[in-house]
Amino acid sequence: MKFLVLLAIVTVAGCSSSVPSLNQYLLRSDTPSQFKVEEQSAVVGLGTVVVASYIDGLGLVLETSGGEVRAARDHQWAEPLRDSLRVFMAQEVSAQAGQVIRANHSGENDWQRRIDLRIDQLHGSPNGAAKLVAYWQVFDIDERTIVSENGFSETQALTVDGYEALVTAEKVLLRKLAVAMAASL
Repeated sequence: MKFLVLLAIVTVAGCSSSVPSLNQYLLRSDTPSQFKVEEQSAVVGLGTVVVASYIDGLGLVLETSGGEVRAARDHQWAEPLRDSLRVFMAQEVSAQAGQVIRANHSGENDWQRRIDLRIDQLHGSPNGAAKLVAYWQVFDIDERTIVSENGFSETQALTVDGYEALVTAEKVLLRKLAVAMAASL
């Protein structure tokens, strides 16, 4: 009899609990590109975009104490980060540089410079901040030389707790990276 009462309580409790909802976030630039390639003296393209494997999944990543990282199950990027980062960074660097930064290569030899980008860290930290560590190189295609090699490492405090605030802080950091990348051109 006690077993049946316990089973009934567990069943009712299980049925009344809510299932967490899936929250997905888009990484989109708020600054549309307004530049024409025809007006540019040197066309710059975004070449290789490499994203560290631990952040290349859909789940937003948090670092816990002791250097562990955990990907969120119910808070995800709406599309693979390596794809959305390419378009986001091209638009943001374009806006900062005042010139077109092509997100994709058209297959022709139309680029004069190429930017290769590597994102090593993009995650929440244990102290309530977002962290971004990135490296990029600018290549002169005609000269076949490296124009500059650059690094970026910064944190951005979250204004409130939660994954939405983490996404906002990560976008702020990516915009700061775009400013640094534009300055290196």
